[in-house]
Amino acid sequence: MHARRATTPEPGHRSPHRPLHVVAPGAADPTPPRQPSPLTTDSYPEGPRKVVVVLGEVDYETAPALATALREALHTSGEGVDADLSAVRFWDCSGLNVLLRLRREALAVGKTITVRSPSRVVRRVLTLTGTAPLFRPPQPERVPRLERAPSAFGGHHGSPADN
Repeated sequence: MHARRATTPEPGHRSPHRPLHVVAPGAADPTPPRQPSPLTTDSYPEGPRKVVVVLGEVDYETAPALATALREALHTSGEGVDADLSAVRFWDCSGLNVLLRLRREALAVGKTITVRSPSRVVRRVLTLTGTAPLFRPPQPERVPRLERAPSAFGGHHGSPADN
């Protein structure tokens, strides 16, 4: 297992969803500026798949760290990656773009990416963009069930009361 922490944004970049901390000239600043919320990832194998647990906020500043963690998990997995996003507090299109790019990479090598337990904010973005079905686990093919198959002798299988 390994954990990553992305706490420092790239120089000159700031998420548009985080307010600027502005103080009037000459005024004392009673509150310190808000530090970017950390993003932490952890991964572990689960059979032929790799599970990546994500905690924190995913935005323009932290998306590269998420992409790195998911890409490493994809390359070391046999079948693909399950992203556990239940502890994500903020999720914007940057996080969605990471998932979409990784999905394309996974499909190119015969693997899949699934979202396991999306938090409310992740579920909302996936639903609003119509991308939720792209990250669901593959469903086994359903074989149609026959009501009753006629027997070789012309009758039906079943109880004597059915005949």
